[in-house]
Amino acid sequence: MNGGCKTKKLLLAFLGTAALLSLLFTAFAYFDDIEASIENSFEVGTWDVDVDGGGDSASHIFQGLSAGQSGALSWMLTNTGSVSAYVDLTIGVTDVGSGDLGDFLQAHIYVSGGGDIYTGPLSGATGPHDFNLPLDDGQSRTVVLDWLVNDGYTGIDPNDKVTFTISFSIHPAP
Repeated sequence: MNGGCKTKKLLLAFLGTAALLSLLFTAFAYFDDIEASIENSFEVGTWDVDVDGGGDSASHIFQGLSAGQSGALSWMLTNTGSVSAYVDLTIGVTDVGSGDLGDFLQAHIYVSGGGDIYTGPLSGATGPHDFNLPLDDGQSRTVVLDWLVNDGYTGIDPNDKVTFTISFSIHPAP
């Protein structure tokens, strides 16, 4: 009878060891999965946007305008970093006075050489614009604002002015 108990113990020890080894091999196989991909890459470097030779924003005050006047503003963006990146922008418009100049200033903001950003009343351009302008390291692109004061603007309030601010931000290429 003593031999049967010993056999059962050996059998249980063998089954326990087999189960433990099976569990270890399964865990090893689970964590040892290798998948090859030729599309992944890792790039180290810096990126920064420079607007007209300094900083990352610019502003302009529209004041003393009359119906029919027009003009253009432009900003040269340069990626001063060492890797390719994308540029987005945020526009702020503050309309002061009672003449609502911002509503009568028609704006067309675009990237020279292609890429519309905004078209409409300047007062409606406020907010972030995620247009993902690609900029290689060292590359420059020009953002342009063409503007026109609509015929309906009376310009009665001499204090009527619009402060336009444009800020650029840069992020890595996806």
